[in-house]
Amino acid sequence: MKKLIALMAITTLLLTGCVTDTGSNSTSEESTVTTTASDSMIEVEYKAEDLDSSFDPATATTISLQGTSILVNGAGAIANGSILTIQEAGTYIIEGTLSDGQILVEAGEEDLVRIVLNGVDITCSDNAAIWSKTADKTVVILAPGTSNQIADGTTYVDAEAEDAANAAVFSQNDLTVNGTGTLAVTGNFNNGIGTKDDLKIVDSVLTVSAVNDGIKGKDSVAVKDATLTVNAAEDAIQSDQEEATEKGWIAIDGGTFVINAGDDGIHAETILQIDGANIDVQESYEGLEASTILVNSGTISVKSEDDGFNGAGGDGSAYSVTINGGAISVDAAGDGLDSNGSIYINGGTILVNGPTNNKNGSLDYNGVFDVTGGILVFAGSSGMAQAPSATSTQNSLLIYYSTVQKAGTLVSLLDDQGELVVAFAPTKDYQSIVVSLPNLAQGQAYQLQSGGSCTGQLKNDFYLDGSCTNSTLLAEVTLSAVTTAVNEDGSTTTPGMGGMGGHIKPEGMEDHPPTLVM
Repeated sequence: MKKLIALMAITTLLLTGCVTDTGSNSTSEESTVTTTASDSMIEVEYKAEDLDSSFDPATATTISLQGTSILVNGAGAIANGSILTIQEAGTYIIEGTLSDGQILVEAGEEDLVRIVLNGVDITCSDNAAIWSKTADKTVVILAPGTSNQIADGTTYVDAEAEDAANAAVFSQNDLTVNGTGTLAVTGNFNNGIGTKDDLKIVDSVLTVSAVNDGIKGKDSVAVKDATLTVNAAEDAIQSDQEEATEKGWIAIDGGTFVINAGDDGIHAETILQIDGANIDVQESYEGLEASTILVNSGTISVKSEDDGFNGAGGDGSAYSVTINGGAISVDAAGDGLDSNGSIYINGGTILVNGPTNNKNGSLDYNGVFDVTGGILVFAGSSGMAQAPSATSTQNSLLIYYSTVQKAGTLVSLLDDQGELVVAFAPTKDYQSIVVSLPNLAQGQAYQLQSGGSCTGQLKNDFYLDGSCTNSTLLAEVTLSAVTTAVNEDGSTTTPGMGGMGGHIKPEGMEDHPPTLVM
């Protein structure tokens, strides 16, 4: 990932192919609504028009798409064959089918343009199907109860031009998608939905497929209470602005996500912040990647060919992964949780089924790994195994096995009274285990057992109560420090990668990076 620098300028492309060049001017006032998470690095500013999906057909311009022609009823837009050009601020209600055409916005640079998709099927064979060239902001509203489809072709006219469109739905300016209808977008040329500026998605139900990135906001992506299904050959959701340190972020506040990606599931140049969302990354190279990753709450499941969470990129000044809450499950062929800087766990439940090869670990960090709360279980290979740092306030236990343990072999830890502390069955072969829970105490003896079965209530794939039967006692282990490392026979050892706090935090790195106000 490249270093962070200043904001890009935006210019206008002379149109060819599906489009016609026209223009006009008008202005609109905007009020501001700011919503923030309780523990935020990013404060997302949702303005009134971002949250308002209402519209009045009596005062709006209505447009009927009729196959290869367009009928306009009202002011502010003109039709030329199968090209609709919106020239002024206002609300435009569009319905019908356009077999090979385009919705083009060429309004004033201070104009707010609201496009209501009221049951449309739009295809453009050689350019973006919806392209906002000039406006202050474009809001696409999905009318309640409607189903809408947008697709582009496999090639674009003038694709190499400086400000050419590169997504089936594309904006040179700020873009918001809201409303409770549904929208299916197919990006056959490059991306599915894209903007050169800020992208917000509120409440909507979107299905996006793309041969490159699925959803891309160059400057930022903010998603609030939306339902997204994204299938992308590259990144599913991306913000890659590298020229301004206050941009390049992704903020997710609620909603449901199903992601299949050829590269990263969610990729931010600077920060990823997740609050209360249900995210299922079913396929990815890396699940979540950003210089700084913050999870406050939600349910996150990640399957990755390489790292599950990766705090990396930027100019090398600071990387971190911080988890304050939520239920997180990672199945990673590479590192489970990886940070080129530090990792901070303050709460939540985290289960990592990590790599089976010794070139990666279920946990990988270069700074510190401080644990102050939460329920953590990391299972994986032993060659690169690390444990939480000695600076943690919650105790941890690292266990090395002399031989590889088969997937599904139950691991159980009982206290000296025989009461179950935690039990779990890794879904992949493993040779090391890291366990950290609030009730692990120094000076107390624990029974490490293997195999058998447990009864009780599963909580995020853990047994935290109940009983285990037909298991084999491997050793009695007494916690002697904040992080205790033992072999399976109970003898003490040291982690192979200096994970006992042996790494030095990079100079200037703060435990909690500063809040960005957007």
